[in-house]
Amino acid sequence: MNIKLPKSSTLLFINILIFLSITLFAYSILLENIKINNVKNQEILFFQIKEKSSALLTKVLQKYHKQKELIGNKHMFALTLFEQGLDIDEIKKILNQDFEQEKFEVILLNKDLIIEDSSIFTDIGTNLSLLKKQFEKFESSDNIDVSIPEYSLEYLNFVSYSTSKLKDGRYLQISYSYGKFLDELRDIQEFINSSTIIKKSISYIISNGYVGNFAFKMVPTYKQTIEELENRLKKGNELLEALKGNSYISYYKESKEEKIHIAYLLQDSPIYDDAEILYCIVFDENDYNKDIFYLRLFSFFVFISGATAIYLTYKLRTKELLLNYKDKFIAHSIHEIKTPLSIITINTQLREKLYGSDRYTIKIDGALKTLENSYEDMTFLHTKDKIEYEIIEIDLKRALENRVKYFDTIANCQNRKIELIAYNNLYPTMSKIELNRLVDNNISNAIKYSQIGSTISIILKNNTLEFHSKGAKIENPKEIFKRYKREDKNTGGHGLGLAIVSDICKKYNFDIEVESKNSINTFRYILNI
Repeated sequence: MNIKLPKSSTLLFINILIFLSITLFAYSILLENIKINNVKNQEILFFQIKEKSSALLTKVLQKYHKQKELIGNKHMFALTLFEQGLDIDEIKKILNQDFEQEKFEVILLNKDLIIEDSSIFTDIGTNLSLLKKQFEKFESSDNIDVSIPEYSLEYLNFVSYSTSKLKDGRYLQISYSYGKFLDELRDIQEFINSSTIIKKSISYIISNGYVGNFAFKMVPTYKQTIEELENRLKKGNELLEALKGNSYISYYKESKEEKIHIAYLLQDSPIYDDAEILYCIVFDENDYNKDIFYLRLFSFFVFISGATAIYLTYKLRTKELLLNYKDKFIAHSIHEIKTPLSIITINTQLREKLYGSDRYTIKIDGALKTLENSYEDMTFLHTKDKIEYEIIEIDLKRALENRVKYFDTIANCQNRKIELIAYNNLYPTMSKIELNRLVDNNISNAIKYSQIGSTISIILKNNTLEFHSKGAKIENPKEIFKRYKREDKNTGGHGLGLAIVSDICKKYNFDIEVESKNSINTFRYILNI
């Protein structure tokens, strides 16, 4: 049988699907935006650094080409002074006498490329043998080679080196410091250090096989080891090989601790054909990955919640269907019961007139009144939201007397008694039908669940109406006022009576109290009038 979902379940199910669809769409949009923003931010930073450093490195190269001849001449002069027998410190002093600040340092290396003397005392004894290939070009050349500038991590300054081989096989090396670019360099360093996603930034100037580096990520000063220098030269050449004519490449590298994005850009010097500038920037991807992780985690919980809601909707579907069909059954039963109930009632009354009353007619009358009470409940449930009942002032004491008289026959048939104790009278303003439903369902409930031979007491005192009956203890007082809930499932009924009472009390702001002590069950209604 093709059973359609009830309206409430259908709406809930559709709303959940719409919510999950919107969540899925929002997730894809947010994920794409995070990725795009990450790429765009990196691109913007990359080219901002390139633009700033390109301007600086161009100025450094300009200075280098202007000073190259001077450095070479100074080197030749240093060779002459050395041949005259002057020591390294004296040569340094003479080379720097035309400058306000010291520009030149003098270094002497033996045949094994170990510094045996230097104007910088801490350099003495340093082994440069790992750079043997770099010194081989001086073996057969009489020219003074002046290297392109590089950034010294030891002195935090731009430096060029000139090198020549002496007749005895040793090497004389002169270093020249460019001091006027430090402020511009610090501006770039501060810009880079202000970014949390830049892990490392290095630029290389490559000329005639020599690789000079510029460490733009601000670091404390330290003396670079020979292994680091060798690795830097090797790294620069590897990068050139990796680019293979490409001006830009990038790739991602991941380990257990971190994920980074490495980007390279190779650019010809805008001024000099013999130099290329290679930019390398390493971006930290950890914050980006955290954003992705948290987005996925949030979306996961949303989808789990949505899937759980769908599961619960289908889980409750059977229960809702049963309740829905029960309501429909009650509505259908109202129409089916009315005619035979009227026929039975009329014929019973005619029989009593013809043949008189006996114990059988009393039981029939009690059963008809019980059935009539159930019919009134079902009718009220079916019409209470469709009909506006007339609100009038009611004589509560007289109304209770009429209902006790009505149920007296039902109580006698089931070996119970009903007594009314009225200490005063009240005149509530409400619908007479709703008052009857409140009273009738309490009396009917008391008859149904009280002990055989017991007396049901209805007490009106001040503004309180109470129904007392002797019976089993009520375990869940709040549950019994819910529709289709019955504490004693062995007793007949649909669990509608007290649900109707609860709805009426809510409508008129009546308070409900339930007590179950010493086998006496008390239903107390405080009429706030």
